[in-house]
Order: sequence, then C-alpha cells, then structure tokens
Amino acid sequence: MTAQPSVDAALAPARSRDGLWSRTRTLVLQQPILQMLVLAVIVAWLVATVPGIANLRSATALLIIASLLALAAMGQTLVVILGGLDLAIPGYVIFGAFVAANLAGGQGWPVPVAFLVTIAVCGGLGAAIGYLCHRLRVEPLMMTLGMGAVITGGTLFLTHGNYAAAPPDSLRALAGVTSKTFSLPIPPIILIVAAAAVLLWLGLTRTPAGRSLYATGINVRAAKLTRINTTAVWTIVFAASGALAGIAGMFIASFSSGWAQSIGEPYLFSGLAAVLVGGTTFGSIRGSFTRTLLGALILTGLSTIIVSNGLAEAQSRIIYGAIILMVVALYGRERHVRDRF
Repeated sequence: MTAQPSVDAALAPARSRDGLWSRTRTLVLQQPILQMLVLAVIVAWLVATVPGIANLRSATALLIIASLLALAAMGQTLVVILGGLDLAIPGYVIFGAFVAANLAGGQGWPVPVAFLVTIAVCGGLGAAIGYLCHRLRVEPLMMTLGMGAVITGGTLFLTHGNYAAAPPDSLRALAGVTSKTFSLPIPPIILIVAAAAVLLWLGLTRTPAGRSLYATGINVRAAKLTRINTTAVWTIVFAASGALAGIAGMFIASFSSGWAQSIGEPYLFSGLAAVLVGGTTFGSIRGSFTRTLLGALILTGLSTIIVSNGLAEAQSRIIYGAIILMVVALYGRERHVRDRF
C-alpha cells in the first residue's frame, strides 16, 4: 500500500512561511530597520526631486531643523516609554523662546542664567505634573493640556505684546546654518543633539535609572513590588520633558532669530509623530531616543518634500496623520509586555 503523506509534512511549507514572516516581523519591531529604509527612500526622493537640496548649506539646514524637532521630542520619548503623554510641550517651547529672546536678548541676561531659569521653571512645572499625576492617579493627558495652556498664557502675559526682541548673537551662533564647531562646518546644535542622544542611550540601557523607567512603564504595580520608587520616576521623567522642551524652545528661537505666539504649536503634533514614527510605543521596552531621532529625520525630509510640491498645511497634516495610523497599525498589534507572562 502506498504511504500517504502525513499532515505535518503537508503543512510544513505553510509553517515555514509563517515562521519566516514571524521572524521578519519580530526583527522589524525590535530594530529600527523599517525606519532606516524609509529614511533612505526619502533622502533619495529629496535628491531626485528637489533642486539644490544636495548642497552643504541645504543639508545643514535640514539637519538643524531635524535636531530641533528631536530635541523638543526627547522628553516626550521618555514620557511615552513611561506610558503617558505630555501635551504641555508647546507651553514649554514658548517659554524657552521667551527667555531666549526677551530676557537673554532684550534685557541682556547672561546666557547661562537664561538656561538655568528655563530649566528651573519648565523642569519644576513638569515635576509637579508628574508627581501629582502619579500620586493622585490623574490622567496626564488632561493635566498636561491644562498646564500647557497656563504656561502659554502666563508667558504671553509677561511679554506685554513684545515679540520684537531676538536672542543674543551667542545663542544664535549655536543654531545658525553657517555656524561652525571648532573650525568644523557643523553647527553646534547638531553635535549637542547627537551627544544628548548618546548620553540618553547610555542612561536608558546601561543604568539602574533606565531599567527603572522601563519597568515602571511596563507595569507600575510590579515595579513597586520590586521596590522601585515609581513616584520619583514619574516626577523626574516629566521634569526632564519640561526642561528639554524649554531648552529646545531657546534653540528654536535662536534658529528663527525671534519668536511668535504660535512658535510652540507645531512641536506638539510633529514631536509626538516623531516619537511614534520612530517606533516608540506607550510602555515600550524597546523605545529609545535613537528611534525618535530617526523619526525626526523622516518627518523633516517628508515635510521638505511636501513644501517643495506646494501642498497646503491641511494636506500635510493629512499625510502626517496617515503615517501615524500606519505606524500604530504596525506596532500596536504587538501584545503589551505585561501580557506576555
């Protein structure tokens, strides 16, 4: 009698294909390979379709814009890893811009003092939000939204309608397109963000504080049982988010040589988009600022393509929203870490 093929043998090719797809998807989720491929495509698209984009000055300007976006989204990255959301980013940015232009530029405050004031005010308000949200179990979405409105309104009240001031030359030199660092044709802001990326990567992956952050974001109850001070984690993370966004506001005003009432608004949506496009999800164990940096580069290149093709602001927002939906569809299907055990 002729032997019949077994069921397992018949299903082997399908299982092999499923196993290959599963391994490929796991690799894409764990490593920012997809983001690197998308960035390469966008760079090639820019070079091919936008005249003059390949020269050093244009490339430097794009890198500065991406660096400012990444810096504004650095604290948001930590908050998202924690499992929260910081909607006060525009308020921190506008306060930093106010300090850089009106205080350091208009009133002649020393630049180091201006940085300290920005860090103290924005970081202090962020720390208060983190502490209260965790202790009172208040949703950070609403509290940060309210705090952002308070900071924005308070800053506009302090200006007395004066938007004519500009940051001092020493600050503008840090974010200028033609600025140099130790005779190298690289503006300092690019190296500052690159150094911050390295330090943050080391802090998240090589220190107990980084492990405490990931553990708290994954499961706050389990983190408490391991004697992690989750209140301190929330307080420090939201303080860092406020301080970093305020510093970003100072550099944004320096790059723009001034500021306006709406200077912080674009960095809420684009900053969150950079975090999500980079592949950092809420309570993520693989979230990192390196991914956010890739997301900022992708969005900067994409926005340049959008502007060069004459699309309106509404159309660009539609494209951004579609990208976020696709990324969430890819990463959102993965089970949360706390549900795997």
